[in-house]
Amino acid sequence: MLDRDFTRAKVALLNALADETRLQILDYLQRRREATVSEILKHVGREQSAISHHLACLRSCGLVSTRRRGRNIQYSLNGKDRVGKILDLADRHVSEVLEGILACREVGE
Repeated sequence: MLDRDFTRAKVALLNALADETRLQILDYLQRRREATVSEILKHVGREQSAISHHLACLRSCGLVSTRRRGRNIQYSLNGKDRVGKILDLADRHVSEVLEGILACREVGE
């Protein structure tokens, strides 16, 4: 793989993490073993189509995995240790430099 392709893939992964709804989904799944779309809907408070769209993004980026349980699809963190570490490191980093991040005009809202 070319360095450029690898860099583009890292940017795509970080962009997947940079969405508020997707981050809420990941944080919710980190606290739970697994969840259905309806459980995620209740927590995040968005429409089913939006949640399904975000879950598809997270799945294609390798951040969540699925398994069928009867009629339902269960979502969980893919490689919970690895993805959980990314989320934990982000939490620690944000707690240490919160004011600087919020003051950054390049990535702010």
